[in-house]
Amino acid sequence: MDIEPTETTGRSITVKLFGRHGVEREAADSIADAISRVKAADAEETKILQNDEVVYAAERNGSIEDWEREYEREKRRLSAEASAWDCPHGSAFCYEDDRCLDCQIDRATGGSDWPRSPE
Repeated sequence: MDIEPTETTGRSITVKLFGRHGVEREAADSIADAISRVKAADAEETKILQNDEVVYAAERNGSIEDWEREYEREKRRLSAEASAWDCPHGSAFCYEDDRCLDCQIDRATGGSDWPRSPE
């Protein structure tokens, strides 16, 4: 059964794995797929390219885990700018998929609809 990727960018994403015996190039379906390929690789140096431009290089960006956290944080920030969620408590850091502490308490106590769409 073939499963379609959940994230598409319209761009080519490639993972380059540098080892003792040369360079391997692997196509990836998404940045998340590329990250998992880098994590699974036993390479001396790794890079993730998007349209042949380097977006991650171990020598420059450090560990893939640190870069992945930063990538997810930036992705969340960008989605928050376009998010339709309106926090009833006025928190600027409350997102539809990552609620603030007050919203989490409301959910746990049954104090508000969860998830609630903006009115």
